[in-house]
Amino acid sequence: MIQRIQTLFLILAFMFLSLVFFFPYATFIDPQAVSYTFDISGIYSQEETNLVINILPLQILIAVVPAISLVSIFLYKNRILQMRLCVFNMLLMAGMLILMAYYIFYIKGELSAQVYYKVTLLFPLISMIFTWLAFRSIRKDELLIRSVERIR
Repeated sequence: MIQRIQTLFLILAFMFLSLVFFFPYATFIDPQAVSYTFDISGIYSQEETNLVINILPLQILIAVVPAISLVSIFLYKNRILQMRLCVFNMLLMAGMLILMAYYIFYIKGELSAQVYYKVTLLFPLISMIFTWLAFRSIRKDELLIRSVERIR
């Protein structure tokens, strides 16, 4: 149901979460001027293209979070479940941000490298805001319907 504002918020959240697949999150440059990139495939050296750290838990989260956001768009008839999925998705996004920060600070300390953050790190936070706005609108709809049922 595209007319509802929460659907638009969930679509925007899905779009920002989908962009996380395509762009790097950070770049590291160690004291020997070797450059490392942190993206969906892991943290790897750009010169040798060898994988430094496998980020499988983060990869799973990056795959699951947009899927939940997409599924919750189509659950407009079941508002309670839609609200629960929004809250669960916000928790997973917070976990994704924490895991990204962990990997960044771990590699920064391990390689004693300088970090250059990319704008892609903000996309889960922006998606979390849009999901929260969708949750508020869904809750408002649910409260409106309950108040109308009370009047009957």
